[in-house]
Amino acid sequence: MTSADNNQVLILGSGTLAQELATSFLRLGFIPRVGSLAQGIPPRGTGEAVPALTVVCEAAPTEQLAELEQSTGTELVPTVAACEITRNREGIRRTAAEEHGLPTMAYEFADTPEELRTFAERVGYPCVVKPGTSTGGEGQSVVTDPAELDEAWDKAAATGQEGRVAVERYVDFDYECTILTVRSIDPATGQLATWFCEPIGTRHEDGRLVEAWQPAPLSADAMDNARSIAARISGAIGVQGIYAIDLFVDGDEVYFSQVSPRPTLDGMITGATQRINEFDLHARAVLGLPIDVTLTSPGAARFVGAGKVSRESLAEALAVAETGVVVVGDTVVVRSTGEDIAEARERAGEAAARLGGGSARLDSAQIL
Repeated sequence: MTSADNNQVLILGSGTLAQELATSFLRLGFIPRVGSLAQGIPPRGTGEAVPALTVVCEAAPTEQLAELEQSTGTELVPTVAACEITRNREGIRRTAAEEHGLPTMAYEFADTPEELRTFAERVGYPCVVKPGTSTGGEGQSVVTDPAELDEAWDKAAATGQEGRVAVERYVDFDYECTILTVRSIDPATGQLATWFCEPIGTRHEDGRLVEAWQPAPLSADAMDNARSIAARISGAIGVQGIYAIDLFVDGDEVYFSQVSPRPTLDGMITGATQRINEFDLHARAVLGLPIDVTLTSPGAARFVGAGKVSRESLAEALAVAETGVVVVGDTVVVRSTGEDIAEARERAGEAAARLGGGSARLDSAQIL
């Protein structure tokens, strides 16, 4: 996508995910810089170098993204339209269910506690109340009785960014699943094509991601349904890159939840399980390069608060076979591999338990 005389790439984001993506572009011969919308980049005509490519690595106001693209001439990935669709639950849910007929839980979006009460009755109890914007699971509540709605509203509204609150039907599904879906140029045809990583099973507690494993053991029918949903929603958004598509799996039935057009925390497991991790896949796809989604080993990840980790407990965790750790903000990602998923999950769980036994806080720089 970039020309030989301008191989600069701006990564709009912060923290470990943005730095990992910058490293992926660096390894491909580009000159990356990690920055924010607040910092901006030089407009056209100032004489300063403008990155040919700007990759959005976190949710951002689309109005500012559009202004950035117009004032600088940089190519924005994902596009402003893609960012607009995926920035909140309502946009992507309506795109999936109402425009493309994808199976979803029954849902409504409320602007006031009174609307939430009305919509909860319509959806039925139990129901799940969530922030209107994607928050990685934070701010969610399972509501079984109308008396719990006020507390659920306060929790969701305080976590989200736009004040709207989503309510959806609760289904006692088998587990949550993420399909990392990659859209790039197929070198055999020169046309856009779609690749699917092996499914990643995920588990949340109190709305927080606590565990992931790959591959998730979907039935043949569930796998077909999951990949069909992933292909249709990524095709509807229509830009090159990696998509983290979150699904609910109930037997052979699969329901769409949400999508992020960028690397995500649960996808960090690919650093242990795949030949090419999610960051390298995203960089390759954005640039239209060949894709390889080969799984090299079953693996599992646990996500532990960094404040619980000491140097001593880190040493104990790393003594677990085939286990490593990466710090992502205030989370330590424990990644283990094994002969099968059961062994990998057992190892990751043991390492996470050892990390949780520490008392003194370990600075991220000491780990990395």
